[in-house]
Amino acid sequence: MKPWLSGKSGLFLIAVITIIALFLSQWLLQGTRLDLTEDKHYTLSQGTRNIIASLKQPVILEFYFSNQTTRDMPLLRNYAQRVRELLQEYERIGNGKIQLRIIDPEPFSEQEDSAVERGLSPVRLAPGAPEVYFGLAALAGKGKSATIPFFNRERESYLEYDVSELLVQISRDHKPKIALYAEQDLMVQGGINPFNRQPQQPWVLVEQIQRFYEVTWLAKDFKAIPKDTELLLLIHPKSLEEPALYAIDQYLLRGGRGLFFVDPYAELDGPPAFVQPGRQKNSDLNSLFRAWGFEMVSGKFVGDNKYAMPVKVAEGRPAVRHLGLLGLDSSAFADVPILAHLDKLLLSSAGALTLLGNSHLHFFPLLFSSQDAMLIPTAALDYLFDPSILYDAFRADGKNHVLAARIEGKFNSAFAKPPAPENSVTHLSQGKKPAHLIVVADSDLLANRLWARIQKSPDGERMIVPVADNGPFVINAIDYLTGNPDLISIRSHANLTKPFEKVENLRRQAEKELREKVAQLQQQLQATEKKMAALEAAKQTPHQGLTPQQQRTMETFQQQRLQIRKDLRHLQHQLNEDIERLGNRLKLINILLLPLVLTALLLLRGWWKHKYRPTQG
Repeated sequence: MKPWLSGKSGLFLIAVITIIALFLSQWLLQGTRLDLTEDKHYTLSQGTRNIIASLKQPVILEFYFSNQTTRDMPLLRNYAQRVRELLQEYERIGNGKIQLRIIDPEPFSEQEDSAVERGLSPVRLAPGAPEVYFGLAALAGKGKSATIPFFNRERESYLEYDVSELLVQISRDHKPKIALYAEQDLMVQGGINPFNRQPQQPWVLVEQIQRFYEVTWLAKDFKAIPKDTELLLLIHPKSLEEPALYAIDQYLLRGGRGLFFVDPYAELDGPPAFVQPGRQKNSDLNSLFRAWGFEMVSGKFVGDNKYAMPVKVAEGRPAVRHLGLLGLDSSAFADVPILAHLDKLLLSSAGALTLLGNSHLHFFPLLFSSQDAMLIPTAALDYLFDPSILYDAFRADGKNHVLAARIEGKFNSAFAKPPAPENSVTHLSQGKKPAHLIVVADSDLLANRLWARIQKSPDGERMIVPVADNGPFVINAIDYLTGNPDLISIRSHANLTKPFEKVENLRRQAEKELREKVAQLQQQLQATEKKMAALEAAKQTPHQGLTPQQQRTMETFQQQRLQIRKDLRHLQHQLNEDIERLGNRLKLINILLLPLVLTALLLLRGWWKHKYRPTQG
């Protein structure tokens, strides 16, 4: 007697049962989700869930993606699918508080007009490729809106953070309130410099902070910090008196948030030592830092051979590299949202931060030196006329010195009791709540000279030309610290996209060939357009038309131009087609061929056992 699952009828029955099971599972498990990705990319963090739960009014998310235009862009479409699925998870978790609209802004359509109105701009991703929209707009009551203009794949690991930050922005009912103290000698608000009697412009970065946030300026002798302060911002807090230090201490112990720019040697703090001997340029705040559990190394700055920038010493002499003037690139950045997509930061005579051995704080480095660095006494800067002299005593210590750090935890007070008995605030000897603090061991990075050039536009308007990302870094840090507490807790994800190595190699090779061919075609196009312009200029008079011979030549040039543009589009199409074809082939092998091979092996095993099964006597 044959087993009931053997033969063709058995295989047919298995297929029918499988199909029925698939339909039943889709019906019974509708709405059920299981995230099997390695880094839980489709599982929203608890911080995001808290942000969604705290929304006081419904939010509409409009996801704009050029679906028709990107038919030949498989890599972008895959990422768009990832974004769309994540947004659908936001809508599901929102339980009515979030409504998702998916919009395809085709050219010259009302949807495209809506995208432009929301602040989204089309982007051309490759030469000859069409412009595409790929962004998000969040809308709430009273005309409030916020946007992500374009989802850049380089920020894929921060995708959840960016979307959740958008929800925080749209749900705010006021500008974040900042209490700001800056050393007066820095002249951050501009005015007449008392040392050289020259007018000084306000720092561009301070102007931007005042434009985006509600700022309360603290006097040098401040004794309290306003109760509604959401962020305490200190710029080179030199020689603060005890009441001010105590106010800072207690603010942080009550769970406050701070962004401190301290400095072992603030170069803009008055004239150098050879003009005013004995002038102190240090603002380490170590009287507080050491009680809290960390410190800035006193009297030393970080010299780094890898990141040293060239400076001009004198006219007619070649530029020399300055060990204290650092041009940091992404290799010196931690993998955190506030530094994502920044290219370059300029620091000058920056200090080093260290966590004390007995500290229980969470200490997260943000910026760090290379190992080709060492700590140099700040006294070397007092009479430094030639930066190349710093190399005479330079010996790299092989350490990555921390130039900026994020510090979290419950602080211990630096004060046994209030310095003023009449202080009415209850003294805290230990933090009630975890404080959130970012400390940058340099204040010079905020100054115009290190990151922003001020020019006059043709119409006489003041124009800011950034030469480094110092400004965005500071604004990102403020946004991070003034955001919802749950926003700070959202983790970054490793990139979900793990492409096949062969596909990536093909893509790189194809893009290289594409760039070479595009360059050739662009040269041909420019040459053709020059010939057309020359032919147009060859008219005898402005009102006289072309001769029949010239007209035929012009038509030939126009046909050549059209053909070149067509070839450019074809190259882009061919690149995407080759990648998609290989990718589909590999997916077919992984998804279909391997299971078929395994099934065939199992059937072969069953047939073998059936054929050579011992017969019963």
